[in-house]
Amino acid sequence: MGLRAGDLKDLILDTFEVDNFQSKMGDDRDVCVVSFVSKERAPARDMMEFIEKGYNFVLDSDVSAGEDRDGNYHVFVELQRDENLPENIKELTDGITKLCGCDKWQFKHYKNNKTFGLDSLSEVITKSPIEYDSMMENIRVESINRFFSKTYKDEIIVEGDVITIKKPFGVSFSFDIESFGNKKDIQTDIAETIKVDTKSSAEILWLTKILGEMNITKYGDSFVLENGNKAMKIKIGKV
Repeated sequence: MGLRAGDLKDLILDTFEVDNFQSKMGDDRDVCVVSFVSKERAPARDMMEFIEKGYNFVLDSDVSAGEDRDGNYHVFVELQRDENLPENIKELTDGITKLCGCDKWQFKHYKNNKTFGLDSLSEVITKSPIEYDSMMENIRVESINRFFSKTYKDEIIVEGDVITIKKPFGVSFSFDIESFGNKKDIQTDIAETIKVDTKSSAEILWLTKILGEMNITKYGDSFVLENGNKAMKIKIGKV
């Protein structure tokens, strides 16, 4: 027997997430993952089956393997990232509303804790691969700027994987980013041997004067910069 109106009442939360989880079907720039939240596993599975059978624009639907930290289950819905995405999400919420009674839907986008109403879908979410790429690059540049927030500078220019830090009196310093992210991940991926010789120590001292307060370590021909829980592996020219 299929689900009837009200069968999931008080079991589905009225806040869902867009682009907070990676797609299994393809690249995130092409596929958008919408995540609804259920208080229990059985209703989550019922909702997943309802979505898979009821909407031909849904690429895939699945339920999280276990509970999240709040004891809830996620129903993941994968949709094509195109101009129809906002309306497709609204159509999904219309159908789910009949099952759970949620009539004040809100959503969170990417890693932002701010909530938005359904009327903001078109303005907030990215509706094409090009828009998605632009959003991700803006987020990356903002993160790089925060990483160098303690660096005394006039300007930071990010061009692909090349960073140029412009300092007072026309002094500039450029280097290549090899990797950037969580400190644990960067440290795990390091294959080179740590350098603690006199030359390396002098280079680290010089970099500290340029970049300011952060932990700097040399591995092979590269330097790893650490600021809080973030790290960046860089390569520079002759010091």
